[in-house]
Amino acid sequence: MAEEAPEALKVTSDIVGKADVGIVGIGVMGSNLALNLLGKGFTVGLWNLETEVTEKFVKDCEQKFGKRKALGTATYEDYAKVLKKPRKSLILVTAGKATDIVISNLMKVFATDDIIVDTGNAHFKDQSRRAEEVEAKGMRFLGMGISGGAEGARKGPAFFPGGTLSVWKDIQQIVEAASAKASDGRPCVTMNGRGGAGSCVKMYHNAGEYAVLQIWAEAFATLRGFGYDGEGIRKVLTSWKERGALDSYMLDITREVAVMKDAEVADGSYLVDHTADMIGSKGTGLWSVQVALDVGCPVPSLAAAVLARQMSMVRPERLANCKQIGSIVRIDMKDKKEGKELEVAVEDMYWAVYMSMIASYAQMFQCLRAVDKEFNLEITGNLPRIISTFRAGCILQGAMLEPMTKAFENDPNIPNLICAFRQELEQGMPGLRATCAKLAMSGEAAPVMQASLGYLTTMARDTLSAGQVVSCQRDVFGRHGFKRLDASGNASEELYHAEWPEMIP
Repeated sequence: MAEEAPEALKVTSDIVGKADVGIVGIGVMGSNLALNLLGKGFTVGLWNLETEVTEKFVKDCEQKFGKRKALGTATYEDYAKVLKKPRKSLILVTAGKATDIVISNLMKVFATDDIIVDTGNAHFKDQSRRAEEVEAKGMRFLGMGISGGAEGARKGPAFFPGGTLSVWKDIQQIVEAASAKASDGRPCVTMNGRGGAGSCVKMYHNAGEYAVLQIWAEAFATLRGFGYDGEGIRKVLTSWKERGALDSYMLDITREVAVMKDAEVADGSYLVDHTADMIGSKGTGLWSVQVALDVGCPVPSLAAAVLARQMSMVRPERLANCKQIGSIVRIDMKDKKEGKELEVAVEDMYWAVYMSMIASYAQMFQCLRAVDKEFNLEITGNLPRIISTFRAGCILQGAMLEPMTKAFENDPNIPNLICAFRQELEQGMPGLRATCAKLAMSGEAAPVMQASLGYLTTMARDTLSAGQVVSCQRDVFGRHGFKRLDASGNASEELYHAEWPEMIP
């Protein structure tokens, strides 16, 4: 016999069909999004695995928003009862198996045309699968990523919906009300495309986030190598922020990291010096790189950011290696720079960051175009509007997004986003080269900056000599063939073979 629901979670006739939207999962993200929606005047239905969590949340909400605004329930059946038809449910549980369980349970109590929205960091292929399964039952599905963390969920995040257009029209008013608003007042949400398009955009948003966070970390490490302490690094980063182009949320959080003191020690040392150098991740960056490789889209900066996290996580191996070969391989910056030399090095570093950002964002958007072409997600035509939704409530929020939006608006068929930054590349490439050259000689590795230099110099060359050599090598040992260049430099469609001497390995 089922347990009787607590008094605060009992469904009475006066609340049946009263909730504008429902939320399954009221952990950190779910509770904050619920508070956001309640603050916008919506009545919100709630279900959580632990009924005591739901009961406490409802009681807390009564004090702030009044009774019958947060409608807590103890069962899926009751949850379905309190939602207005067509029912609209947002899922905020751990991505993966837990999400599939929730969707299965909702489909048992929902009816035709009801809407299920998964907001987790899911692989876009999983979201396309879920959309097919839900729609086969006559219901509707939306995969909708969220950026901005817990604070964004409370105050207004950026949303990335993808799925059936009719779903978006039915839930648009609610999502737009909860979203962040850009400086022009526009909500930071737009329909990204069909199927798993929203989750695909969120995947590559996260891959870009990996790269940009790593770029700022590499800048921090290099500035420290130049001799700056935390306050000095913050001062440099603040001067870069004031120049405008690099002004961003991730720059701001790096400035805070630079000066944060460790409250657990009495010597006034920085928190960063007592932080384990092990970077966690949730998989979206790795998925993005894997899919990029699958569709043949080169993403060296994004891949380097993922690999940097993986190398950070094998700390025991690094410590063991350091004991045996650290003195041979590792060369720290010993000569602290001063005066004009320091000024030039810092200016070069500014441009190294700038160029690496351009390269990373370019790879991110090239991937979205390539994946869209492969899986027909209808993302490409929406790119300008999608980028504009990053402008507030989003981890990637920054000044650089404005010229990127305009680049795709002005030329939807631009070969690569790097082509829109000709003037900046002309001004900044010497600084990127100089910085990478310095770091190759001494100091901590800067894998994303080095990868970005490789990307920019490779993707702007008309002929790759190494590519020609490897094509011939493959024909020598495996008779794989090679394409010929005609007098105009165009590659042939057919493959050719040369008469090589017999070479047996």
